Amino acid sequence: MPLRGFTLVEVLITLGIIGVVAALTIPTLMQKTEEKHIVSQLKKEYTILSQAYNLMQTEYGTIDKWGLSTTQATGEKDEDGNDIYDRSAQELFSERLRKYLNVSQICTTSLNCDNKERYSLNGVKIGDRNTWYKNGTPTFFLSDGTFISIGWFGTGGKFDILVSLPTKEKNLVVGKNEFYFSAFPKGLIPHGTSGAYTTATDSFDSCDKNYSNDQTAGRGCTAWVIYNENMDYLHCRDDLSWDGKTKCD
Repeated sequence: MPLRGFTLVEVLITLGIIGVVAALTIPTLMQKTEEKHIVSQLKKEYTILSQAYNLMQTEYGTIDKWGLSTTQATGEKDEDGNDIYDRSAQELFSERLRKYLNVSQICTTSLNCDNKERYSLNGVKIGDRNTWYKNGTPTFFLSDGTFISIGWFGTGGKFDILVSLPTKEKNLVVGKNEFYFSAFPKGLIPHGTSGAYTTATDSFDSCDKNYSNDQTAGRGCTAWVIYNENMDYLHCRDDLSWDGKTKCD
């Protein structure tokens, strides 16, 4: 009985089907791989920062014992007419914390460390990263490329800390490659930690690309990434909750 091979048409049809399947599945697989990498990065940085923070408070006492002044306008203006703030608390916190971190570069008002554009999770531009240190906010890079910014010391006796993970992406997005923590006397708490906050901007409510507050959309995603080890809020947010479904599948 003669052997029968595939015709050219059959081969082309098969290759076409394979191509369609690949086009549909490869981007999803690549996205999931990238998200897993971000989860791993953020968990590592959380461990590093928590250890440094605990060591700092062991040496200097808890931050509520430092006699810090809240970050507020001094009543004076800079040459551009912008308010000048008392950032002494932020500066002291940054100086002491850096002792326990592997810092590669400290950004200053005269040093252009980086100017990546920043966006909230709902797609609204919220500034450039260089505005953090241009206005005197303490910022620095770790040796692995992670960017740290020490936020205001204020209500509740806490500092907010912004962590920008190393990325090849052109833009930074809160909830995708930028994440927020709060430094309380009791420890470093990821924003979005269930039961830890009373305001929506710090809770999982803000971890939503449809969140109404353009400036804070995405801030509440940090705890979800660390504890649930996924970024599925980017894909099926309406189905997720701390007390219910914690992943899309």
